Amino acid sequence: MLHVTNRGLGPLKAPWKEGIAMGRAYELLRADAQEHLRKVQREIGFRWCRFHGLFHEDMAVVTRRPDGCLLYQWSQVDKVLDFLLSVGLRPFIELNPMPFALAAGPSSMFAWKMNVSPPRSYEEWGKLVEAFALHCLDRYGLDEIRQWHFEVWNEPNLGAFWKGSREDYWKLYRASALALRRVDEGLRVGGPATARGEWIPEFIAYCHESATPLDFVSTHAYPQDEFVEYTDAEHSPYLPGKFFIEQVRRVQREVAESARPDLPIYWTEWNSLASADAQTVSWIHNRYVDDLCSGASVVRYCLELDDASAGMAWWVASDIFEEAGLPMSPFSETYGLLTIQGIPKPSFHAFLFLNRLRGQRLELRTSALPVGCGAVVTEENGIFRAVLFNHQPPSVKAPTAWRDTLQLHWAHPEAIGIAAHLGKGAGSARETWEALGSPHDISPAEESLIQYASMPHQSLERLQASNGAINWSFALQPNEVVFVEFRLPGVVYLPKGSDRPEAQVWDEGMGLGAS
Repeated sequence: MLHVTNRGLGPLKAPWKEGIAMGRAYELLRADAQEHLRKVQREIGFRWCRFHGLFHEDMAVVTRRPDGCLLYQWSQVDKVLDFLLSVGLRPFIELNPMPFALAAGPSSMFAWKMNVSPPRSYEEWGKLVEAFALHCLDRYGLDEIRQWHFEVWNEPNLGAFWKGSREDYWKLYRASALALRRVDEGLRVGGPATARGEWIPEFIAYCHESATPLDFVSTHAYPQDEFVEYTDAEHSPYLPGKFFIEQVRRVQREVAESARPDLPIYWTEWNSLASADAQTVSWIHNRYVDDLCSGASVVRYCLELDDASAGMAWWVASDIFEEAGLPMSPFSETYGLLTIQGIPKPSFHAFLFLNRLRGQRLELRTSALPVGCGAVVTEENGIFRAVLFNHQPPSVKAPTAWRDTLQLHWAHPEAIGIAAHLGKGAGSARETWEALGSPHDISPAEESLIQYASMPHQSLERLQASNGAINWSFALQPNEVVFVEFRLPGVVYLPKGSDRPEAQVWDEGMGLGAS
């Protein structure tokens, strides 16, 4: 029995709601990517958006004249930033990549050739950052851009993303931070945007000792990082699903113990990428961003890490995403909340469920829950809402179901329980696509079926109170999630005109009263 008390624990902080990501700036110029982001904003509503590629060649930001001088232009950048602001998203600016006109070498990453070389001149890089910030100030105003975040580079601790040393990154960061401060002391700058939560103590110490501006810490983590470090679950010291949670907590502790314990922490990349062991780790072909596990991952990590950071950004909103080339199949193991057709995945519904948890979080008393299972209940104006999950990551060899009863204090004779259940073929459509034979291209009939399967199962239950409480029983198979809302039944409807004497005259006049 999960017994919900009347003790309020305060509202959820919901750092997950702060951020969402898109793959790169150029993708944000596409009509389909823009429509996907509009849908995400209409139905969930995030606060800022991060993306790669702002200074890439396809944005035509900088070129060098024959005399060696640099020329800047911002028309493509403006289209991206204008669009984000138009849908209620402030940009979380990733200062990256290195324009070829400034680059010390040709090293690149991704299908779209993002240059990952250090600059030939850190002074020139600083001038580029300063010119960009001045342009944003001129176009959007100081009050607006002081609310943005400027993050320096992406995952410089990985050789794939930065061909310089750690000390070279320190130089890049300092040049960027000082350039922004030359524009305005109130612009927010941070980093190091590392993979796996690395370099945080060293980075803070460097900034503190060198008096380099630092307003926030940013870093990245993914659940399958566990098996980058350990060969399999037997060699990992963490319970299933706990590695990601503990990495986020570790960074929280590192910042708290640093010379700058006040720094907000932003996880500017995370998602449900998972694996069973080191042999199955994959950053490109990973079904756990497409299937039912993704929804349970979202709910578990967001709820268990509610107090662990200032913000998190799911990587990414849409499968219109070109790191390995544009996806071509309906389910392509790409990171989006929506497929290339705009079909919602379980992760999309998980964020929808979380977004409905409003008001006070209530204390929940229970005996020990099964590993990976959990629940949160909130109350707002007499309406109770709950999300319950059974997260069984792929490293679990014998995943189990969870059956239990949720008990609420209820001062009325009856209640209505409205539930949305996320399961295979009901909010998780990849399994339905696989039942069709995993077609590379889908017919209109197949797309309609997949769209139907992408919606959670909805149900209604009338509950009778007993001894001042209502009991709601549930069953969750591995990686299923349920959202349920409890409210009083509404007042029985009043037929139109039934309170007006003219209604009877009207009926009689139409011949309804004739013998």
